[in-house]
Amino acid sequence: MRIGVKTLGCKVNQAESDFLLSAFRKAGLEVVDFEEVADCYIINSCAVTGEAERKTRQYVRRALRKNPEALVLLIGCCAKAWQRRGYRPLEERVVLLVSDQKEKEVCQFFAKHWGIALSLPPFPLPSRSRAWVKVEDGCDHFCSFCLVPYLREGVKSRSPEDILREVQYLEAQGVQEVVLCGTNLGYFGRDLQSVTLIDLLELLVQNTRNIRFRLSSLEPYLLSRDFLCRFFALGTRICPHLHLPLQSGSDRILAKMSRGYSSKEYEALVMTVRALCPHVAITTDVIVGFPGEEEEDFEATVRFCQTIGFSRMHVFAFSPRPGTRAFEWGKREDIPKPEKERRVRRLIEVGRELSRRYHQSFVGRRLEVLVESCENGVGMGHSENYIVVRVENLQGAWIGKILPVLVEGADDTGAWGRVVTG
Repeated sequence: MRIGVKTLGCKVNQAESDFLLSAFRKAGLEVVDFEEVADCYIINSCAVTGEAERKTRQYVRRALRKNPEALVLLIGCCAKAWQRRGYRPLEERVVLLVSDQKEKEVCQFFAKHWGIALSLPPFPLPSRSRAWVKVEDGCDHFCSFCLVPYLREGVKSRSPEDILREVQYLEAQGVQEVVLCGTNLGYFGRDLQSVTLIDLLELLVQNTRNIRFRLSSLEPYLLSRDFLCRFFALGTRICPHLHLPLQSGSDRILAKMSRGYSSKEYEALVMTVRALCPHVAITTDVIVGFPGEEEEDFEATVRFCQTIGFSRMHVFAFSPRPGTRAFEWGKREDIPKPEKERRVRRLIEVGRELSRRYHQSFVGRRLEVLVESCENGVGMGHSENYIVVRVENLQGAWIGKILPVLVEGADDTGAWGRVVTG
């Protein structure tokens, strides 16, 4: 039996898909590229934006064009969102699976429909030198624009002991970098007794040898000075990279978004971070065109991003999500599409200039690059501070290794250099 899997959205989805892929391979099923003909296609979907839903529909249609007789199993947030709205796909061979334990539900479906017994492994088999480890699921912050708390309700943390066993297993398999991820990662441990995210990181570092750790995304309202001091005290085992979603630089819009901080509080947080680690990479997400966003709000966001000096920005237009407060506001205060697009273009250009400056600040310096691919002697990978680095004169045997690279040039897309010794 041939299985095609497509994963959309967040790192949590990627971690969950890795479990399913391991179960399929363990059962002797053939995992093929999603673009190939398969008997069953699984789409692990996202519903954060309207564009994510559009892509989900696109992949459903693409799968059925490849094989009209195939079954398409839709899992993840889009499946839940569609069920919540009472929406059913027109295609008869699309099945919505909406359990919070999506991996187990897929296994149950295979057993009932095909008589195939799938067993989820204790940990997914790593297929790359970087692995995503899900440590927490759920969010209940309810930002006014976000659908996720309605789809991933409640905070559910894994036990630190179970996470440690998975990380030790991954290290034994040769994984060089682990990215800890969660729906709202900073909530890890809130449902457990006397354990927090920084406690978990310290436990992982103390009980592994060489693996380096990266955090996927952290909400600014959950970070404290104590966390940051203990975080950077872990040294080179921790990637000096924090993804801190900003969403807006206007205090009026931040309040309307229910983000839980002001621009001054965000700036103070960044100043604390940089005082502890001057070369840290701070990446972010920004929404433009939020309902009621005036030109002065947008200009405040532009100025704020320039002041902070992000190393990378993910800029996108506001996408109304049915069932949220902002969806209702958008009916009355929507920003015209051409204006949204203008603001997106302008802020993307600001982000590119900030990325160029950050990348060029490392010319002549050494970065530790995890090599992820190599073609015609040119390798590509990510540095500890999440710069995409092109490595010249690379040997194929170095794929999956962390190498010291002297940066010789950089632009807004990344940097390039050569491996150095000594």
